[in-house]
Amino acid sequence: MIKNKTTDEQFKKWLEESEGMNLEFKKAENSFSKTKNLPDYCAAIANEGGGKLILGVDNNKNMFGTSAFLGTSDGLSHYLLQNLGIRVDVEEKIYQEKRAIIFHIPARPVGRIVRSTGEYNYPMRAGSSLVEMNQDKIKEILNETEPDFSCQNVKNFSLADIDEEAIDNFKKIWAKKQNKKDYLTFSMEKTLKSIGAMDDEGLNNAALILFGKKRKIDQLLPCAEIIFEWRQVSKIRHDFRKDWREPFFKIYDEIWEVINARNLRFPYHEGFIQKEVVAFNEESIREAIANAIAHRDYNVQSSSIFIKATSEKFSIKSPGGFVNGVNADNILEKSEWRNRRIAEIFQLAGLVERSGQGMDIIFGNTIQEGKGLPDFLGTDNYSVTLNIPATVKDKEFIMFLERIINQRQIALSFEEILELEKIREEKKVKDIDFKDKFIKLGIVEKVGKTSGSQYVLSHRYYSFKNKLGLYTRIVGISRDEKKQLILTHLKKNERGFARDLKDAFPDLKPKDVSNLLQELKKEGKIKHKGSDRGGYWILLNK
Repeated sequence: MIKNKTTDEQFKKWLEESEGMNLEFKKAENSFSKTKNLPDYCAAIANEGGGKLILGVDNNKNMFGTSAFLGTSDGLSHYLLQNLGIRVDVEEKIYQEKRAIIFHIPARPVGRIVRSTGEYNYPMRAGSSLVEMNQDKIKEILNETEPDFSCQNVKNFSLADIDEEAIDNFKKIWAKKQNKKDYLTFSMEKTLKSIGAMDDEGLNNAALILFGKKRKIDQLLPCAEIIFEWRQVSKIRHDFRKDWREPFFKIYDEIWEVINARNLRFPYHEGFIQKEVVAFNEESIREAIANAIAHRDYNVQSSSIFIKATSEKFSIKSPGGFVNGVNADNILEKSEWRNRRIAEIFQLAGLVERSGQGMDIIFGNTIQEGKGLPDFLGTDNYSVTLNIPATVKDKEFIMFLERIINQRQIALSFEEILELEKIREEKKVKDIDFKDKFIKLGIVEKVGKTSGSQYVLSHRYYSFKNKLGLYTRIVGISRDEKKQLILTHLKKNERGFARDLKDAFPDLKPKDVSNLLQELKKEGKIKHKGSDRGGYWILLNK
């Protein structure tokens, strides 16, 4: 949906301009390829900084009109978002009684190339044509870095616009974290300069976001806002909503208190000791919120940080995609800040982990509480969504690991706990990094031989969980047991056709069944009679 429709005056102005990197006219009187030309031109224009693709106008600016995508243009924006990862607004425009289609194409994100699904991989403009992006251009884009918004100075923003309560709150946690009581005596100006929120040129955006008075945030940066919604799982509309547009160090405790007021507790017993797991872990939730403040893109003025919570999960969505070089697959290894000055101030106060993004804290807590793995479903080039599960999926997993740790007097690293959780979720994995340690501790065992071997949580775990049947199903039966099953079948039925034996082992490939039969033949226990296709197997030495 286009908020501001193109006026006749604006359209006429485009017709008077020369085509270039950011403006392309196509006659497309009858059609325009949805799978080739459309993604190629949209990707190329995005890679050149964004612009317009207009159908229904030829290169000489003559208005022909177009019947391309007639009746289907409403679905093009979604199609392009799915294929290119960018949101292209599509507008139908009647000009001089003829139909044109305008594609409003955004610029590619900093440090990223928009890949096409058409005839090109990474298209760019070369005059009026499209060409494949050369290696020099690719390297130039990938080496781009985003300017640190948080350290940029702000005009019309002075010490009189700083919220004293926010400063006082910060000084208390700063002094406690650094174990320096004299920080409590610092003046407002000395505090701000000491933490990099102010220099000789004035106050910066970090000072505005973390310490600025509400009226100043309303005036200068209204997108610096946090919205919280709570709803029942089955409901579409929220049951409670709270908005904050205040300096962060004034409201950081209040945000947690509002969330915690809706917390749920899951009690469980370990022997005679009663324990509990809460739906919303305070350390994880505070870390997630601080990360959103430090990582969001404040240049996206139309969006706020949005928190949605239910009894099943906590989701926090922040404007701006992942920082260049970071994605959902490597986020636990890579540490990149979008707003480094804010991150550094948070580190001084102990609000975020010094080593980086603190995702290992969130993942580690969630796994050790038996809730499974957080994920980033809903993330795209324009926002990052972190989903933290709130319900306990496997409390026995927590208790089992605690028992191993206490009995053996050992510690498990975050990486080791993460790997164990992946085994728990996937049931079987092909390879693991800590197999020797896990096998020695009795947490994991190896199933199968040679290249076909896999790793599963041990019989000891499934016994502790009282799910030995599940263990048997996951592990399956041994090779010798499979061979004995074949012998039993032949003894009872006197002969065995290939189709019958395949039915006996629905999870095995025909080649695997054939290998079992050949092994039994070499052992002198069975033989084959008849043709390869119509023959059957019988027992020897009945």
